[in-house]
Amino acid sequence: MTNLLRRVVLMVVGSCAVGALGACASEKPATQAPDSLSVRTLNIVDEHGQARIRIGAPLPDPQGLKRAVKAYGLQFMSADGQEIGGLAMLDSIGFRGLCFDSEEGYEAMCMSLMKGQPNITLRQDWKERIVISVDNGVASIVLNDAEEKPRLRLTVDKDGKTQVEGVTPASVSR
Repeated sequence: MTNLLRRVVLMVVGSCAVGALGACASEKPATQAPDSLSVRTLNIVDEHGQARIRIGAPLPDPQGLKRAVKAYGLQFMSADGQEIGGLAMLDSIGFRGLCFDSEEGYEAMCMSLMKGQPNITLRQDWKERIVISVDNGVASIVLNDAEEKPRLRLTVDKDGKTQVEGVTPASVSR
């Protein structure tokens, strides 16, 4: 190969190499995060690969249970993958809330907006026991027995009128 031909080959190969390197280079470093990520579900896993936090639209049903309506939001899960709470929106019933579940799978404690009205509900054995809410300007606390029958209701309306229901006066001793 002549010197001239050798120089031409080296220039062509060199130009191709420089061009290839330039094509691989970009304005953004490879470590910069993308501006947007669109997915239906994102699982955050623990050191054992078990999903512990899930972001979903919609969220899947809890193990062994079926949701009555679609839920969108964050799902918290135990080490064995059981749902133990979440921050969710249930659009079809106007619910937005933060709930923590019992081992049996029911919402034991829930703080929410139900159709725009604030509500805190405490349950035991699948039954509502305490409900604190404000509904159309009326603040209330309702205490239920183990069968969900209201036993004590305290209310204060927006004008300050109070009402107590279910309190039995102590019998008078003679």
